[in-house]
Amino acid sequence: MRFGDQRHAIEEEHVALMQRRGTFRRLGLAGMLASLAVGCGNPPDRADPNEQIFADFTKRVDDYVALRNRLADSVGPLDPTSSQNEIASRAAKLASAITAARPSAKPGDLLTPEAASIIATLIKQEYDRRPARILEARGDAQEELPDFVPQVNQLYPTGYPLATFPASLLPLLPRLPKELEYRIVSTYLILRDIEANVTVDIMPNAVPQEKLP
Repeated sequence: MRFGDQRHAIEEEHVALMQRRGTFRRLGLAGMLASLAVGCGNPPDRADPNEQIFADFTKRVDDYVALRNRLADSVGPLDPTSSQNEIASRAAKLASAITAARPSAKPGDLLTPEAASIIATLIKQEYDRRPARILEARGDAQEELPDFVPQVNQLYPTGYPLATFPASLLPLLPRLPKELEYRIVSTYLILRDIEANVTVDIMPNAVPQEKLP
C-alpha cells in the first residue's frame, strides 16, 4: 500500500472511531436520563388529582356566578347611593331569581364529595396545628357561631350572626370570586352569595365539633 493510501485509511479509521465514541456517549446520556426519570417517581406530565378536583370545583363556582350575574343584570344595576331599603329590595329580588333558577339545587352541586373530602382534611389539619391556648379559648368563639342547620337555597337567617371566617383557613381553600364567601355554621361549611344572602351550597361535618373555632 502506498503511503498516501495508508494515511487515508488511518484517517478514515480515526473518523469512524470518533463517531462510535459519540454514539456511545449519546447512548450513555440517554440511559442516564431514563434512569433519572424512573428514579424521580411520577412522570412530570401526570396531573395532580387534587388539582383536577379543585379545577372542577372552580368551574362549578364559575358556572354559578355566570348564572347569578345574568340574573343580577335582569334585576337591574346596583346603585351604591340607593337607600338601605332599596338595596335590601334589590337583594331580595336577586335572591328570589337565584332560587327560582336553581329549583333542584342540592348539597354537593358545587362542593362535590371529592372536593369536600379534601377540604375537610385541610380544615382538620389546620385546627390540629393550632396552639392549645387558642383551643382553650374556643368557648367564647362558639357563642358567636350561628347554630342552625343550613339548607341549599335558604336565605341566611338574619337572626344569626355572620361569624368571622378563620383567616388561617382562607389560604388553604380554593379562592372564591367576589360574589361568594365561605362561612361556618355549626359544623357546616357553606358557600354564601354575599349580595343575595343565599346559601349556595353546604358541606356537612366540615369542622369537628370539638375543634370549632
